[in-house]
Amino acid sequence: MKKRYYTMCVVALAIALTTCSKSASVEEEGILTEGLGESEKVVVDATKMEKDLLDLINQYRAETGATKLQSSTSSYKYAKDHNVYMIGQNKLSHDNFDSRASKIASEINAVDIGENVARHYATAQSTLDGWLKSSSHKTTIEGDYTHTVLSVQLDKEGRPYFTQIFMKVK
Repeated sequence: MKKRYYTMCVVALAIALTTCSKSASVEEEGILTEGLGESEKVVVDATKMEKDLLDLINQYRAETGATKLQSSTSSYKYAKDHNVYMIGQNKLSHDNFDSRASKIASEINAVDIGENVARHYATAQSTLDGWLKSSSHKTTIEGDYTHTVLSVQLDKEGRPYFTQIFMKVK
């Protein structure tokens, strides 16, 4: 009986440690994956989408009294690589978040790091709306961060994947 109890504790601890506190729950994944059908095509300019979404997020933060986020271009590679990973897995995830966060923290002296992901949204506004419907993603957007980086990458069907990393740099 003790062995079973300890096994359950280890499993619960492993789940807790691998789940980013600023990530979506399984229930929220539906919110963060807009319903574009497999055959539905949209034309997305990923670079413009990045700029538009960052502008909307900073506008939203200003409306809530939060400070404007500064760009952290040196961290872009981490957001982009994570999108490429999610596209390869064909799923949303915060896999390897701790590793990304650790590398970013050591490179730019960040003291806190959060992350939002989404996929298949056709517009910047719909992406922001999806994040705001998710309590954990909304909390991250409104968080006490100073810097951010956002990558939008397209899968082979042209559907966008989004990774936004938030950083607090002292």
